[in-house]
Amino acid sequence: MHVVFHHPPWLERWLRSKRRLAAARRTVRHVRDGYWVATQPSVEGSIRSRALRWQLRLSRQLAHILLIVGVLGVLIVDRTLPLQSLTNPREVSDAIVTQLSSVVPAEQIVRIAPAVRHTPSKTVEPEPIAPALRAPQPVLTAFQTTHMLAENETLAEVAERYQIPLSTLVWTNQLDRGDALRVGQPLRIPHLAGLTHTVVEGETLAGLAERYGVAPEAIATFAPNRLPGGQLVIGREIFIPGGRLPWSNEQETAFAQRRAEPVGIVLVDETNVRSGPSTDHPRQAQLAAGRQVALRGRYNDWVKIEIGDITGWIRSDLLEVDPAQVAALPEVRDFPPPPPRWVWPARGVLTSGFGPRWGGFHNGIDIANVAWTPIVAASSGRVREAGWCSGYGYCVKIRHPGGIETIYGHLIAQPVVRAGQEVSAGQLIGYMGSTYDRAGGGYSTGVHLHFTILVNGRAVNPLRYLP
Repeated sequence: MHVVFHHPPWLERWLRSKRRLAAARRTVRHVRDGYWVATQPSVEGSIRSRALRWQLRLSRQLAHILLIVGVLGVLIVDRTLPLQSLTNPREVSDAIVTQLSSVVPAEQIVRIAPAVRHTPSKTVEPEPIAPALRAPQPVLTAFQTTHMLAENETLAEVAERYQIPLSTLVWTNQLDRGDALRVGQPLRIPHLAGLTHTVVEGETLAGLAERYGVAPEAIATFAPNRLPGGQLVIGREIFIPGGRLPWSNEQETAFAQRRAEPVGIVLVDETNVRSGPSTDHPRQAQLAAGRQVALRGRYNDWVKIEIGDITGWIRSDLLEVDPAQVAALPEVRDFPPPPPRWVWPARGVLTSGFGPRWGGFHNGIDIANVAWTPIVAASSGRVREAGWCSGYGYCVKIRHPGGIETIYGHLIAQPVVRAGQEVSAGQLIGYMGSTYDRAGGGYSTGVHLHFTILVNGRAVNPLRYLP
């Protein structure tokens, strides 16, 4: 059987060039060995073979150059018009599976096909006609900034600058407590209208929503509140978007004009505000540490202050205040005189005096009257003990300045004051009775008040102090 092989044209040309090259080499050997004449026709064939060989080399180099140019052209075209946009990825994957079926077993195609089908391809988004909008930024806090109050700047100007309601500025900074404003005071500026609230035990989301007139979802979904599952956290300050409290036109007008002024900061809890510049004047209120009071005047070591609806006097050493500001305040003398330093503790008849009695020593005086006669503090001071006392029955013991202490015994019932409470001269502390503690050596002959004054622990005659 005779088999004929057909070669591609380029292979035929290559074989002919190889044969011509072999003939040329034989010619060179013949010339070298002295066979020039016999082999001269082969020299011509060798020359032709050399020419063909150079043509083949040039064509090969030209093919390489054309291949490089083609690749660069494809890259340029793909950069401006991606090839993925010209083909359907699903059609390409189906074509690949069809070609694989001829050379790859079926079970391998099952494994290859999903990988081909699910190969991620970069999706080319069409160029938008308008600039794309930026994604919204998450809000991490309810406040956009903190503003430092400048001199002569009003609250209305601050609210207008940040485009928020004046009421929101007041509520979120607790300015409705009545504290004075100082230069450089930080004011929190929220992103939107509303108010702040600190959660206390027993409060619910529905209760807060009803109190402030908003939906519960508005509180629970406000991201800065950080309420997992809508559960309130005791002690955490939250922001109530859109929340409101009662707000009148009078409040709007008053707060709009408020600005920074000379201020003192209370240093100690339970600081007394008195009606005049002395400890003999009655107490009007007590302030917690950190409260800011407006300075209105001065007298000796006392400063006249104003906070909310309260006007009174505080010792200057109980305030954090600039001495230069205090010195610049006007001196004020229009305050009421102090009440009497000492008053009689009860009305009635003096039935027993101070000194020896019944073979012993009576360390006070007895004032008799009917049951439930009011008993008052004989002088201003702080209650040291109030309740059942040894010997005296129900009693009250008050400490006064200068190492003085007063004792009120045989009250009819539990006193109306408590230990630690400050009282002023003439303030009610209990009612007259006839209780006594027999186990403590006490005794009572009837309804009366036993009144004793101790100076540095020693009993003195109360009549030396009473008017």
